[in-house]
Amino acid sequence: CPSWARNTRCTSPALFYRLMGLGLIVSVGFVLGILLPHKSSGRSNVCSAFVHSLSSVLGWTYFAAWSFSFYPQLFLNWWRRSVVGLSFDFVALNLLGFACYASFNLSFFLSPSIRNAYEDRHDGKANAVRANDVVFAIHAFVVTAINVLQISVYDRGRQRFSLWCKTLIAALCLFALTGALVAATSCVRWWDWLYYLYAISMIKLGITLIKYVPQVVLNVRRRSTDGWNIDNVLLDFAGGSLSLCQLLLDAGCTYDWSAVSGDPVKFGLGFASMFFDIVFMLQHFVFFARQHDKRLRPLAYLEHESAAFHRADQ
Repeated sequence: CPSWARNTRCTSPALFYRLMGLGLIVSVGFVLGILLPHKSSGRSNVCSAFVHSLSSVLGWTYFAAWSFSFYPQLFLNWWRRSVVGLSFDFVALNLLGFACYASFNLSFFLSPSIRNAYEDRHDGKANAVRANDVVFAIHAFVVTAINVLQISVYDRGRQRFSLWCKTLIAALCLFALTGALVAATSCVRWWDWLYYLYAISMIKLGITLIKYVPQVVLNVRRRSTDGWNIDNVLLDFAGGSLSLCQLLLDAGCTYDWSAVSGDPVKFGLGFASMFFDIVFMLQHFVFFARQHDKRLRPLAYLEHESAAFHRADQ
C-alpha cells in the first residue's frame, strides 16, 4: 500500500488500488452526470428531473467504467514489456469495431440531417445516442490504437495475427468504403446515409459477437489467463450492466421502446460483452485459477512486495 496508508488496515495493495479505481469511476460518473447538460430527447414533459439526472449519471458512470477498462491491459503490457497472452485478433477486431462505433455515434449526435432522417422514420422520436456514447467511442478507438502500437513494439513470442482475421478485416473495410461511396453518390435509391450508418453499426455488433472468441480460445490453448488482465473484464461487465440500465430507463420512462429498436447496437453490445465477460471470469477464477504466474501480474507483485515490507518491519 502507499506509505500514507501503511498505518491503516490496508493489507492488500491489489484490493486497495481496485477500491480506489472504483471510487474514481463512481465519482466521475456522478459529477459529470450532474454537472453536464442533458441532451433533450423529447421527454421533458414525461420524465422528472430526477430521472433525467439518474439517466445521465448512469450514462457517465458506464462511460467511466468502460473507459477505465482499457487501461489495466495497457498497464500490464507496459509492465511486462510483453503482449504474450493477449490475442492480437481480438485487438485488431476491436480497433475496426470502435472505428465503426465512433462513426455511428458522431453522425447521430452531431449531424442535423441524420437526426432529422431518424426522427422521420421513428414518428418524431429522438435517437438514444448521448454525449457520453460519443466520448467513449472516440476514447476507445484511440486507446485500442495504442494497444496495437504495443503489439508492434513489445515481445510477442510466437503469436501472430491470423489469416482469417486479416481476411475478415480487409473484407469489412472494403464493404464500409463501398457503402460510403454508394451513399455519397446516391446511385442506389434506398441506400442513404442513415441506412449506411445502420450497416456499419451492424459491423460493430457483429465484431462484438466474435471478437472475444480468439481470446477465449487462446486462454484455453494456454490453459491460463496470464497476459489477459481480469480487471478490464470486471470493469467491462460493470459498464455493460450500467449501459443496459440507462437504455431501459430511458425507454421505460417514456414508454417509447423505439429507443431500443432504433439503437440495436447499444442494446446488443451490452448483452454480448457481458456474456463473454462471464466466460472470462469463469476461466480466470475457476477453470485456470491455479495456473497463474504471479510474476506476470503487477498487483500480485505489489502484494508480494507489501508482505516483504511488513516482514522487514517485524
